[in-house]
Amino acid sequence: MRLDRLNRLIHDGETMEGSWEMGSDGEIRYRRRGSEQEVVLTGDILSADPNSLTFHLREVQQEEDVQLRQMSLRGRWRADERNRLTFLVEREQGPKEVLTLEGGWEVGPKNEILYRFERTDLKRRSRSLHEIRFDGYWDLGEERGLSYVLDADTDSVFRFRGAFQTASIRQMTGALRYQIGLEAEGRSRLQTVTLFGKWKLSRDLSLEFEVPYSGRFRRAISFGATYSWDRRTAVSAKLTAPDGGPLGLELTLHREFLRGQGEAFVRLRRSLEETAAEAGVRVRW
Repeated sequence: MRLDRLNRLIHDGETMEGSWEMGSDGEIRYRRRGSEQEVVLTGDILSADPNSLTFHLREVQQEEDVQLRQMSLRGRWRADERNRLTFLVEREQGPKEVLTLEGGWEVGPKNEILYRFERTDLKRRSRSLHEIRFDGYWDLGEERGLSYVLDADTDSVFRFRGAFQTASIRQMTGALRYQIGLEAEGRSRLQTVTLFGKWKLSRDLSLEFEVPYSGRFRRAISFGATYSWDRRTAVSAKLTAPDGGPLGLELTLHREFLRGQGEAFVRLRRSLEETAAEAGVRVRW
């Protein structure tokens, strides 16, 4: 068995027209079109890449399941309206088949996305926990939400619907929190996506949240900001998206944090002093 470039199954030289399905336990099935809708392939998810989903192929309708080889479906990753991870199978025409990972996902220790699911072996009467890792980076996405980019060139991106949560910066390190509504295994719940990293003030007076990933890779999420004096020892920053729209996220920049920002702090101080002078207010820092 093999797959052609359109993700159709080829068996003994014959092209089998059919459709792909996903089970809750990470099982992938290929169902042949026709009156009987025969399942001709089953496999278990093995790994995920930016533009593919790899699984272990095994024989069906045998006394024992036998793993044969790895196969990879080509397509794109997306998040659906319920913030579930989905894979759009590449097809020549017509609507793309959507394979949905029904379980919950979380952010790992290196700010990666981890999807975990449980698989049951009825013959051995045992259960095993499996994990799929998605390597990418976090960024501000469309509609001012948080996104996880796997491959920007092919638009393989998880765009999550939610809202940022207010935080206060007190040190050079910090956290960014984003609350979403997530459906997992048929049940809805609120989940907070927490990213750990370091806040920085850029020379152009934008704010960046630098996120570390595995392999010492780092990438910053950039925010616009409008500043005002909060009190004698702090500055209030209201964060904005690249289009200038508000994010509902306000940070408090304390003097100890700003003094470590070098030239960027000098520019911010001058900008605030000029604004205060126009309003007839004298500010001391």
